[in-house]
Amino acid sequence: MKQANNILKNISQENIIIFFKKFSKKNIIILSILLISILWINYTLSNALNSNGLELDSKITNHFLNKFKMVKTSSGGNIDWTMWGDRLEKFPNSPRSGVINPVMRINSTEIETWVIKAKHALDPDSLFNSIYLTEDVEFNKYDNNNNNEINVTTTEAVVYPDTEIIETTEFATITTPDSTTTGNGLIANMKSGQIKILSNAKRLSYTDKQSQELEGGRMLYDLTKKTWVLLKKENQDDKMKIQERTKTILKTRKNREVK
Repeated sequence: MKQANNILKNISQENIIIFFKKFSKKNIIILSILLISILWINYTLSNALNSNGLELDSKITNHFLNKFKMVKTSSGGNIDWTMWGDRLEKFPNSPRSGVINPVMRINSTEIETWVIKAKHALDPDSLFNSIYLTEDVEFNKYDNNNNNEINVTTTEAVVYPDTEIIETTEFATITTPDSTTTGNGLIANMKSGQIKILSNAKRLSYTDKQSQELEGGRMLYDLTKKTWVLLKKENQDDKMKIQERTKTILKTRKNREVK
């Protein structure tokens, strides 16, 4: 019996030694790789869960709202403007926000409304004091009977909702019920109802009986009087002021992002 136990003991020891020899030769590398992989995955997941330890790209959004709507009211409780769109995006490490397919409705008076559309919008400080519109920019004015009094299209523009100003240095087309006018650069004052083309203005008016063409450097349209006025000479001051305002705001945004 004692001899049998010794034989079993020797066999077990031999098997254990052989097992570890085989294991160390064939599987030690695989085991090491698996162990390193597990440690790496654990480290990566820990960092992903701890957002404070990540270097976030300011060009990639990390907060968004789909099918959003926002409303700004006056101190008296009246609605100044309403904005909605497909998506509102907020960028990390930056004050800016972006909007996909934005639509803004500005109530200029109790009976007059402007509706502004574009493919994209960028707000440099998320305060909606100045909004940059790009791609298929369009704004329309409606009266109290919802009649479209004027349509303006361009490629990009800046909207200042509080002052109700829209401006651009790009080519724009203005369509009224009896005319089509084009030109380079535009300033539209929604409060006063005046739209000024800054350069290369060309107007085509038409009635049932005839059409008339008028060209000049600058033109001014008065929505109240429904009249166009040809200004005497071209003046680059307006374009330069628009460009300077744009540069100043973009510089402010850049400085804030760096901080």
